[in-house]
Amino acid sequence: MPLDDKAVELFIEAKTFELKDNYLAAIDKYNQALKIEKAAGIYFALSKLYSNITQHKKALEFGLEAIKLNPENLVYKEQVSDTYIVLGDYTNALKYLQDIYAKKPDDINIIYNIGRMYEALKMPSEALKYYENITENFQYEETVLLRMVDIYESYKDYANTAATIEKLLVLNPTDINLKYSAAAAYVKIPDYDNAIRIYEEILSTNPNNRDVQTEVIKLYFRQHRNQEAFDKYGKLMNRDSVDFMTKMDVAVAFLQASAEDKEALGVSRNILQNLNNAYPNEWMPEYYLIYIDAKDNPQDADVRFANLLSRTDTSSELYIQVGFYYYEINNFKKAVEIFQTGAAKFSNDFRLQYLTGNSYYRLGDNRSALPYLEKALEINPKDLNTFSNLGLVYDDLKMNSECAKLYEEAFKYYPDNVQLMNNYAYHLSEIGENLMYAKDMSKKTIDAEPENASYLDTFGWILFKLKDYKNAAVYITKAVNLGKNETLLDHLGDIYEAMGEIIKALKAWNDALSINPDNELIKQKVDKYK
Repeated sequence: MPLDDKAVELFIEAKTFELKDNYLAAIDKYNQALKIEKAAGIYFALSKLYSNITQHKKALEFGLEAIKLNPENLVYKEQVSDTYIVLGDYTNALKYLQDIYAKKPDDINIIYNIGRMYEALKMPSEALKYYENITENFQYEETVLLRMVDIYESYKDYANTAATIEKLLVLNPTDINLKYSAAAAYVKIPDYDNAIRIYEEILSTNPNNRDVQTEVIKLYFRQHRNQEAFDKYGKLMNRDSVDFMTKMDVAVAFLQASAEDKEALGVSRNILQNLNNAYPNEWMPEYYLIYIDAKDNPQDADVRFANLLSRTDTSSELYIQVGFYYYEINNFKKAVEIFQTGAAKFSNDFRLQYLTGNSYYRLGDNRSALPYLEKALEINPKDLNTFSNLGLVYDDLKMNSECAKLYEEAFKYYPDNVQLMNNYAYHLSEIGENLMYAKDMSKKTIDAEPENASYLDTFGWILFKLKDYKNAAVYITKAVNLGKNETLLDHLGDIYEAMGEIIKALKAWNDALSINPDNELIKQKVDKYK
């Protein structure tokens, strides 16, 4: 049915304003026309204009009215779908996209948008069906292929990841980053032949790429092509441009590979022995040889490490590496001995100061940890780990003013760090100061990590100190349900006691004692009610 003449006149005026980007005037004229004639085209025009001025809810309202009047119009449906996407309603956006797709199955943009909606709805397997449709039936599209790579990688489907990157390489055959990604995916499958093929392509245009040469050597070894690996390694060794550290990197790479393949350990040892002979003034080959042997003969390793340190006492890195060896096997007493000696020799080395303090902390000797952590922070005043450990040490030593000053300084650099906020909030709850400030901090931590039992405990304990026992019990109970430990159960018992629910309190305390029967403080609480 033709539009009323006056409505046509207003529609033309509105369109004129729209073409001049005078959207408000155009909207006014379209609305006047709409009062005369309820036409789908006018509703659609208004929907687009409201989208232009970011009034998306009104855009949706008018778009839906247009579809009611003309339910087969695909342009109207696409406008409504776009509006739903802007509003974050991906389910309804998908519904209209599917309607369009049923009528226009060859529209690549629609197919791609359906895939994106399935991704937004956390349904990547469904998204893949549509992306694969584009790739297999229409054309290689870079954006689509990149989405597919992300999804395949999230599934750890490295075979399809590699195959899809190969398609991207058809579009961008010289893209070096894509080649690296393809090779890495082939390694993860594992498909070492294809990984080597890709790396060899890289080397054909950049034959001096040391990183790629090293990767090829490692892959030959993983295929048990040991002689070829040694041959390539030998070529790498004999080149004048290869320095000592590059050679060490290859040796260490084989050592790391030994976690997956025991034969790599023998290769690493052989390389290290050659380097030890060729570079008698370098400590690293000997260190790693001792490290390799330490698993089978730790007592001999102690003697050899001590001897190496006595001969190479000018390297702070050696003290760090030897100290780490003991730290990793939880021999914190020996680690402290090594780190502390290094810290005395290299007083301005942040790592040695921090590691000495951290090792003392792990031993529970916070008084001894204190000066080293303070020195570490003096050297590196923005280090997050030092802030965290030193805060715990100050708390344990009841150095409350120092503790407050430390955390306030830390928040200048890490205002949103939930671990720092939790630790400081708990400290304040324990000393009963600034409890509302502590509560606000603690609330941020549970908003960020609502299933973190430690953060829930802190928040509940602050509520307990504020005498909000009912809510304190709620949060501590949730923490207990996530993972029982004696501290949580002790706190829960204290809360129930404050509420006058002694039977529940005794149960919580006895549960805590079942975890640690030697906790004298909890025993005293239970004995009080016998």
